[in-house]
Formats: sequence, structure tokens, C-alpha cells
Amino acid sequence: MQNNRAKKMYDYHVWANQQVIQHLKQLPDRVYNETVKSVFSSISDVLIHLYATDITWLETMKGSSFHDTVREVERRKSEASGASVDELEVFYDALSKEFYSFLAEQQDPERIIITEHPQYGRSEFILADLIHHVVNHGTYHRGNVTAMLRQQGERGVPTDYVFFLY
Repeated sequence: MQNNRAKKMYDYHVWANQQVIQHLKQLPDRVYNETVKSVFSSISDVLIHLYATDITWLETMKGSSFHDTVREVERRKSEASGASVDELEVFYDALSKEFYSFLAEQQDPERIIITEHPQYGRSEFILADLIHHVVNHGTYHRGNVTAMLRQQGERGVPTDYVFFLY
């Protein structure tokens, strides 16, 4: 899956996550784990959630069963839990390499992916739509991080798509 919009959107997702992580690495250590009154209790919790959700969707796109996906997410989430920003960066980098490897194998971004979920039943998704969902979900939660940084008296970092395009 070379040179298509879905891959470009995923490139943006990786870039935006890197922008946030690099910014956090420049701030006092306490900011990353500080308890704040927000949707998540800390910035680290947001980033672990984002990491786990990206794993969920990659496993779904690969065709893993619901139960195998849950096991994989829980295993990797527990490895990342309590990680420093530097350690989380390594987890994010490894996951993006997995995504890129998967995407490189895909011939058709419009192919249908069929999933089975115990609550939602059988669903059909277009691969490109799932990639766009991963990116959209990330954008939403990077916004949470910016709000939480402001609560702590810190500034956020621009991650709008247009900055990626510049």
C-alpha cells in the first residue's frame, strides 16, 4: 500500500505522536504522570490508552480473533504500563514499524475486513476506513493531552494535519 491517502494519514498519525512525545520529553518528569481532573487521570494514561487502541485496530486489520486481540492488547498494555516517556517512545516506535510492515503487504486499501465481536456481531470495514479511524482516534486523544498540559501550566505542541503537510 504505497502512496495512497490512508498511508499518508497513518504517516501523519506517527508524526503527530512523535511531536507529542518529543515535547513531553522536554517538560519536567512530573507532568507525564501528574494526576489531573480530566477524561483520563494522567497524560501517561492517555498515551497508554492510545497505544493499546492502536494495537487493537492493527490486530483487527490483520484478521486476529476478538479473543486473541484482547490477549495481545492486555499483554502489551501491561508491558507498557508504568513506562517512562522514553520507554513509551520505544513501544510506539515498534508499533509503528508493525503497522508499516502490515501496510506494505496490502495491495488494496479498499479491501473489506470482516470482524466478529461478541457484543456487536459480524462487521465489515474497508481497510482505509479503519486506518482513518486510528488516525482520528489519535487526534482526539492528542487533544486531551494538550488540555491536560494546559491544566498543569504547560503549553501543548501543534499537531494539526496542516503542520504535518508543511
